[in-house]
Amino acid sequence: MAKLVIISEEMKDRVFELTDEKVTVGRLPDNHIPLDENAISSHHAELTRKGDDYILRDLNSTNGTRVNGQRIVETRLYHGDTVNFGQLHLQYFSTAKGAPQPLPALSKKPVDLSNSSSDIMRRPTSFKSSSPFSKQRQQMAKRFFSFFFLLFGFVVIVFLAIAIIRMFPK
Repeated sequence: MAKLVIISEEMKDRVFELTDEKVTVGRLPDNHIPLDENAISSHHAELTRKGDDYILRDLNSTNGTRVNGQRIVETRLYHGDTVNFGQLHLQYFSTAKGAPQPLPALSKKPVDLSNSSSDIMRRPTSFKSSSPFSKQRQQMAKRFFSFFFLLFGFVVIVFLAIAIIRMFPK
């Protein structure tokens, strides 16, 4: 089940479960999500279920609706999107199949690196084998110089032939 969680300080951590096909957001109490905030219009936005997620549509609100900082008229919400109604910030959480889920809580236990193997910490002696691009550049340079010397040799032979022909006129 999808939900919107307020992340703004004034109403932090208020959670709105999105269960209906259409969910309205606005300042008036007849909205599914009533938000008593002056910068929010009386009927500010509407969320419409599409599959497991929701489409958010601004209802021509005065201060607009933003998703991830961009003003929108209508957009599909994705897990983790930040939604702004006026000055109020909310975060959208999806339980749709394939939607990334929040990371598990971090362990407070410190990691001891003093016993780690010295092989892991050893610096590499060179980075020659780490990239295939240096080999490609060397091969291209060799081809370029080979072609250049072949062309230069051909030009020298042509000039010598012309010089010899001019030296011995018929």
